[in-house]
Amino acid sequence: MNKTNRIKEIDGYRVFLPLFFIVFAIIFEITNFLYLGFTDSNGNLMVIPTYFLFDLGIMIIFAGIIYLVTNKIAMNIVYYFLISMHFILNVTNSTLYAIFGDVLSFDSLFLGAEATSALTVSLIDWIGVLINVLLFAAMVTLTVVLQKRCKIVFKYNKFSKTAFLLASFLLFETVGITLYAIERSSLTTSVSAENEIETSDEYLYDHFQFKLDAFKKFGHYGFYVKSFLSYIFPDDIGDESTYQKFIDDGHVTSNNLAPLYGDNLVVILCESLDWFAIDPYNTPTLYKLAGGDDTIVFKQFYARNRTNISEVLSLLGFSSKNYMLKTAVVSGYNFYYSLPKLFESASSDQNVTTSYFHANTKGFYSRNDTHGNNGVGFDNLYFVDSYTGEEKFGGFSHWIEDVEFTSNLIDEFLPTDRQFLTYYSTITTHGPYDYEQKYLGDCYQEYDKNFEKFKIWFTENTDFIFPTDNETLSLFKHYKSAMIDLDKTISNILDEIDKRGLSDNTSVLLFADHNSYYSNLSYRIKGVEKNNFSNTYVNNIPMFLYSPKLFDMYGDNFDEVENTYCNTYDILPTICDLYGLASNTNLYQGYSVFSDDIENSFFVSNLGGMFTKDIFSFNISELYVMDDNVSQLDIEKFKANANLYWEKQEYIEVILKHGINGCF
Repeated sequence: MNKTNRIKEIDGYRVFLPLFFIVFAIIFEITNFLYLGFTDSNGNLMVIPTYFLFDLGIMIIFAGIIYLVTNKIAMNIVYYFLISMHFILNVTNSTLYAIFGDVLSFDSLFLGAEATSALTVSLIDWIGVLINVLLFAAMVTLTVVLQKRCKIVFKYNKFSKTAFLLASFLLFETVGITLYAIERSSLTTSVSAENEIETSDEYLYDHFQFKLDAFKKFGHYGFYVKSFLSYIFPDDIGDESTYQKFIDDGHVTSNNLAPLYGDNLVVILCESLDWFAIDPYNTPTLYKLAGGDDTIVFKQFYARNRTNISEVLSLLGFSSKNYMLKTAVVSGYNFYYSLPKLFESASSDQNVTTSYFHANTKGFYSRNDTHGNNGVGFDNLYFVDSYTGEEKFGGFSHWIEDVEFTSNLIDEFLPTDRQFLTYYSTITTHGPYDYEQKYLGDCYQEYDKNFEKFKIWFTENTDFIFPTDNETLSLFKHYKSAMIDLDKTISNILDEIDKRGLSDNTSVLLFADHNSYYSNLSYRIKGVEKNNFSNTYVNNIPMFLYSPKLFDMYGDNFDEVENTYCNTYDILPTICDLYGLASNTNLYQGYSVFSDDIENSFFVSNLGGMFTKDIFSFNISELYVMDDNVSQLDIEKFKANANLYWEKQEYIEVILKHGINGCF
């Protein structure tokens, strides 16, 4: 009998398992969309992504891969791996959306260890976890039942088994790719270049500039697969001269007539500092600074980012949305226009040192790789292993106090034999705030001692809400006690500046990286509905510039500056302006607060969303207006600045990814 005419069999399990994958992937997608409450531009509840065929096409492609695996055990491994990844991402996204109104992006996957260490039980969205666990358990149960009970066998006799499997696999892939291509051709485009960024889904597909919008429109598989492909296969940019000209046109030369030219600078990123952290009893130094004593108080400073991004914005003037800083550094890019490198290049005698301090491990967010001379450009990096005191570092949330860490390294922090730039990221105040930090015992005692008079002051002199329930009161106590340590740290630094005779030529810039988001504390104390991310008030946080020299030169004529909207992007341009540093306006996304251009200040968060003081948006088109006095002209200006930001960001992303001009 001819071999080709023999009856051949395919186990039905091999056919049904890929179909199960498609069905469960769709159920996972629908459940996630409904649970997160996604709505379209018309406010209608979304059940599936706008361009669902992107999702479905990739599901079918993956199903074909499952089908092609010949070994039953290997087939199960691939199947469970893909479903498990969908499950994990669903759980992660439900938690991120509850905290920040955000979803996990591909670049954030590389920050998994850091993000996990910062996660606490109180932050997890347990309802979302439970729903996804139940779905996952049901999927596993049904799959196991299928595997045990399925006795169906498909018979054929026209082809060899290898040819039949390959032909079936190609059918899966052809259908999947065809659906993907059909959806790709159906993307809406813009009728004009002026509003392409905000109205073109084709532009969104190419750039993913609005992360949440891209997730809602392209779906789980469309979003992550496209992100992955864009990351490993960057587009061909063609002629680099356009981007080189963009860099060259932004150059601004140094200015030795600037008011703080040649002076020292201390920058302190104050972790989770919020306005309600400041009072005359627990934080007297911050309270004095907030009162304007030789200090410019930026009352309209806003920000919303992870700490590492806030650092990058203040050091580089921009942050990539699609490319890891570590990857750029390892690739040998030269961040010539970073703050420490510009600070050194502006020194007339080159007798200057730049130092970075952080009381955490050097590998956290890979700062040991990114912040040194080969990257951002600091001469010296001081982490917890540089500390020689008696306190013991116990890992995340078991820090060495900031006051102890800085006191131990004060000679390196404030050198007296040369010009210096010192950058310090605090850590004690990081949180979480739902349990007592034993190492802050003295701070707790001070809080308890001040409690009654502080409570009266807080109630009578602020618009914030003093906690009345035990849970919030406990969170507030832990938070305020940590802020007492921050206040002692700043007090000690200012005292040392005075003792070392540096007051006449040293300024201190303090800024918060984000609000106190742990356990939604900022929302509770500011009286904002939980997870109301469009309410910009919750992102109004402190920034101060302590500079006796500026006040001697200009008096206290800073009212206009103090009441001007600004954000983290504006920090580096402002420093460059005050210190006369060379800069590049095309590589910075912000403006000096002392320039007329500050009226165009515009904030875009890596967590999703963009805003000014009174307007918030996730995608430019859909706006949330906070103030009835906002005019149509204000709205048009908001949209114009949003488009300007994203146009510039596109250039910066290409420059960074392709290393044009050694990056800069």
